[in-house]
Amino acid sequence: MDLLPTAPDPSATAAPHRIAALDALRGFALFGILIANVIVVSTLLTLGARGDDQLLFGGTVDLTVLELTDVLFLGKFFLLFSFLFGYSFTLQIEAAARAGAAPVPRLLRRCGVLFAIGLVHVLFLWFGDILTLYAALCLILILLRNVRPRTAAVLGCGVLVAASALTLVSSEGGGIGLGFFDFARVHEAYTGGPLDTLDAQLDVAPRFMAVIWTGQGPPALGMFLLGMAAGKARLLDALPRGGGPRDSGHRGGGQGLSVWIVRVQWIGLAAGGPMAVWSVSDSDDELPAYGDVLLSLTNPLVTFAYVATILRLVIRGERSRLAAALAPAGRMAATNYIVQSLVFVVVYTGYGLALVDRVPPLGIVAIAVATYLLQLVASAWWLKRHRYGPVEWVMRAVTNAKKPPWRSHPVPGRAGSPGRAG
Repeated sequence: MDLLPTAPDPSATAAPHRIAALDALRGFALFGILIANVIVVSTLLTLGARGDDQLLFGGTVDLTVLELTDVLFLGKFFLLFSFLFGYSFTLQIEAAARAGAAPVPRLLRRCGVLFAIGLVHVLFLWFGDILTLYAALCLILILLRNVRPRTAAVLGCGVLVAASALTLVSSEGGGIGLGFFDFARVHEAYTGGPLDTLDAQLDVAPRFMAVIWTGQGPPALGMFLLGMAAGKARLLDALPRGGGPRDSGHRGGGQGLSVWIVRVQWIGLAAGGPMAVWSVSDSDDELPAYGDVLLSLTNPLVTFAYVATILRLVIRGERSRLAAALAPAGRMAATNYIVQSLVFVVVYTGYGLALVDRVPPLGIVAIAVATYLLQLVASAWWLKRHRYGPVEWVMRAVTNAKKPPWRSHPVPGRAGSPGRAG
């Protein structure tokens, strides 16, 4: 199970439709996490450009772009990945059962390789990496793997509420901030040469991990548990097939679940909408403490609204164009996540072009969108020739303790289409 969870083996008995929905969600989440990450990293690296810890780009268009990305992306998409992590955790247990293998050793190996990949990622590429955190929190899921779906859901909701309360305590007590982040020095290093950037990365990354683990750990765990509850209940198995015949393995209640998807979508929008308006219209630089609590409470609801929206689009038909576009990228999401980091460090930092001071927020978002679109195309191309992405291949090899196939076997139809379990 990885941050960007992979689908079970092609021999799995899970319904292809269900896998298509999960892969489409992963592919969509890749877009959101990319936008969030590039805005965060570019903002942090330019704050010291003027020597006064102020935004380098402060025009109307710049501030509007920053506000919109803050409202629509920040704090939402790591929650989506967390939910997918929990859901895919149950698929890993099912895969072990089908193979006649004990699940715990497999899961522990998967946590280990995920942590190792994340450690390399955080030390050398992206100091805001979350893979190491997910690997550590996965140990808690292993301990709770036998709880009932309802229990997991209650625990998840409780953790999310507790995490929101901690937001208030942290804001009043100062919490773990960025006092170690010397913006002027960091800016100079990241816009210098490759060795300057590497030196700053190795200095900042370990301490920034504490910020990530403390700030995102509790809500991530809450979403892990909700995802595990959904996976245990096999909720996506009950999704209707867009008017087509249902698989024999589908449970009843698919249409009822569709009604709930619509309700979740509107509840999330109703909860997140007012917070979005407040955030954008607030003339102060920061929300008050109680505003941060409300934002922490509504972010998961907005995340589920995103999930509901994508699912509604995907389940309209077995050959949904959206699923066909997103699923290949979702099937190799771990690889794409790391490639995104490679792109933005080459473009923005001293590892490459060091353009972070020269590209305004709108340009940064444009580069991110172009990168994502290229990844959609590249993922589809790769999966026509290979069964897994490179990172997914390594993780599967370690998890299963055997070498998986590298090349794809000839199969009818288009690789990466929603009908393949991949």
